[in-house]
Amino acid sequence: MALNVGSSYLCVFNPRRREILRVRAVASEDIAPSITKEEKVKLGGSELKVTRLGIGAWSWGDTSYWNNFEWDDRKMKAAKAAFNASVDGGITFFDTAEVYGSRFSLGAINSETLLGRFIKERKKNDPEVEVAVATKFAALPWRLGRQSVLTALKDSLCRLGLSSVELYQLHWYGFYPLICTTAFAKNNYSLTFYDGF
Repeated sequence: MALNVGSSYLCVFNPRRREILRVRAVASEDIAPSITKEEKVKLGGSELKVTRLGIGAWSWGDTSYWNNFEWDDRKMKAAKAAFNASVDGGITFFDTAEVYGSRFSLGAINSETLLGRFIKERKKNDPEVEVAVATKFAALPWRLGRQSVLTALKDSLCRLGLSSVELYQLHWYGFYPLICTTAFAKNNYSLTFYDGF
């Protein structure tokens, strides 16, 4: 029995015939069994356990790079369906950032806001679901000092509607790594479970 993976087609280029073949994506239930709980692994050297596969939410709500400069209800439903399908499939590790779906982009909705909304709605129907969230601090030139990191984290938590995140990362490492390292080392900040330092 075949299990239809999706309605999309995989395009394969055959160099011998110089043609593009359209192959419908299918998988055998024997090869790709349906799972409800993904095996978790330790993230790096920490004790944090996450699913082997994580979902990046950069495109959710973004209009500056993704989504043809527009965000509408159809795309919102598609993002929510992707979130729910991921959780249904056992993938519960999501990565976002404060700058995904930036307020500086016309018509954008912040990715953290959408992810937080999806988590909240999912928990209403399934209170036992555990979702691990990773988000990032954007070390922009005008955000100097460790207080900038802490303020940004609190703002991210507000958008996500969470009291903490599993992983808080420095976006674009190289700008101000010392500021971020110092912020976490000196504050032993409790809004993250694992901060990597």
